[in-house]
Amino acid sequence: MTNANLRPGGRFGAAAAAVLAAALALTAAPSPAQAAAQPRLQVTGAAQATIDATGTTIGFHLGNTGDAPATGLDAVYDASSTTGDVVLTVPAGSGQDCQLTGKTVRCRHGDLAPGQETMVQPIMLRGAPGARPGPAGSVRVSVSAQGPDDSTVSATYELPVRIQATGSGLTAEVDDLGSAQQRVGGGDRRPLHARVFNSGDSTVPGFRLTITLPQGATFAERYTDCTYGDDLPGEPADGYVYGPQRVTCPMQVILEPGNGVGFSDPVSGDAAFTVVFGKNLAGPAEETGRFEVDVLEQPLAEARRGAGTPDGPSLAERVGQLRTAAESRAGAGQPARGKPRAPERPGGNEPTTTPERPGQDEPTTTPDRQDDTDGPGPARPATAAQPHVAEFAVWTKSNSHDLEVRATAVTGSVGDTVEVPYTVTNHGPSDGAAGWRIVAPSGTVLLPSQWCAFQDEQGAAVAELTEVDCRTDDRWPATASGAGVVSTVVRVKIKSATVTGGTITVRGLGPSTESGPKSNTTQILVNEPGGGGGADDGLPITGVRTGPIAAIGAGALLLGTVLLLFGRRRRAAAPPPAE
Repeated sequence: MTNANLRPGGRFGAAAAAVLAAALALTAAPSPAQAAAQPRLQVTGAAQATIDATGTTIGFHLGNTGDAPATGLDAVYDASSTTGDVVLTVPAGSGQDCQLTGKTVRCRHGDLAPGQETMVQPIMLRGAPGARPGPAGSVRVSVSAQGPDDSTVSATYELPVRIQATGSGLTAEVDDLGSAQQRVGGGDRRPLHARVFNSGDSTVPGFRLTITLPQGATFAERYTDCTYGDDLPGEPADGYVYGPQRVTCPMQVILEPGNGVGFSDPVSGDAAFTVVFGKNLAGPAEETGRFEVDVLEQPLAEARRGAGTPDGPSLAERVGQLRTAAESRAGAGQPARGKPRAPERPGGNEPTTTPERPGQDEPTTTPDRQDDTDGPGPARPATAAQPHVAEFAVWTKSNSHDLEVRATAVTGSVGDTVEVPYTVTNHGPSDGAAGWRIVAPSGTVLLPSQWCAFQDEQGAAVAELTEVDCRTDDRWPATASGAGVVSTVVRVKIKSATVTGGTITVRGLGPSTESGPKSNTTQILVNEPGGGGGADDGLPITGVRTGPIAAIGAGALLLGTVLLLFGRRRRAAAPPPAE
């Protein structure tokens, strides 16, 4: 009897034990594994390599935009598709681990941590003797590396090559925009005073000019015989400027030796190019612009046929108007290509040509020196290595930006790897690079994530950190551009039951100052499972973890209920005292 009465209780006890074991097993089960992190390679470089017989060292940016280290980075620089006029070599003393075979260079570039970018200069290109100016094929760049699971990742880049004529004697001069005492900023407009001379001993049958401005500046004019580029898509907010920053124009002008072309009238202050500045111009700073000229690669007659008939204002017409006005004011009436006098060169036997400026009776300026004028600043003559390029300073006013960082709370348990979403925003008005430091909560570590450099002090890739620095590129614009927001995640591995603290702090890396420091820091919140909470009201995991304790308590309560039922059934099976 007794055994018979106990059998149901035994069955109930076994069931309760099974339920309790299942509950405990559920609390101990790990979360599903995260998808394996992978590196992502990127290769960038110049839009075109313009070379001559002197040789040009070519550089490339190699980056890892993925969330895992890229190891054993190899690169192949293949110039086999270029013409026979292109000579490929490895620069002497470059320190690169590169080998040249025919017209191909193979290099080993080491490792790249997630978010890391490096600049390499592995090859040099030059034109062969008697090289024909014009397009000369392209160099194909192929890079590959290994991921953490021995998988291979790769990327490619195509660099067009163009050979330019040498020995033409073209020289560019250009004045600075503003000065240290009179800076430029949003809403300002300034004429660009520039000149081009033929200081060589042969006729130049036309030339091409290219002007490049810093971000936040553009050209007021839009000439039909010029090509504009390097701007962001869409229309920015009123007062902001996002390109075009570059203009290229063919000039169908025959320049005899010793003659020049002016693109402004220094006396009246009028100019063919007027530079407009936007609210987003970073400062205070001394930014740099470029004025470049090279010989047209086709005869003047062919260039004229290719240009077609413009249906709007042309640069050629504007330059003609400036010259006519200068000649009328001077009363000289000289032709557009007058011969300047060539004075003796002091301290040497070689003759030098002093080009005549349009609209002046006497030459006052040599191609390598600016005369004393009331212009906005001294000219920056082209360097000896590149006599056809002149750089000019752009002195910018003080500006500010409002950087903000926000993070979203996440849920995780010990052993989990969670992804914490966060955004970094530049509310402007100034453009400029931003950097941020991520500090892991106690009891956690940070794993390789996009935008961040996971490397040690020697630059070697590392698998985890407790603090990491991240950044944008130097041209990061404000939100008025339609961009200006970085939305990404940082991977956090939970190693302890006690998780406290953790922050993301953003700062500007450019010259502009911060106007809203209160929004520069946000907390990293990791909630326990079932704890609720969000970006604003979530609590971090602190103290003893309550999840397993609650599960054990629920199992004990279930077991007590089963035992109570068993006791009541046993009393019902016992015979009454009267029997």
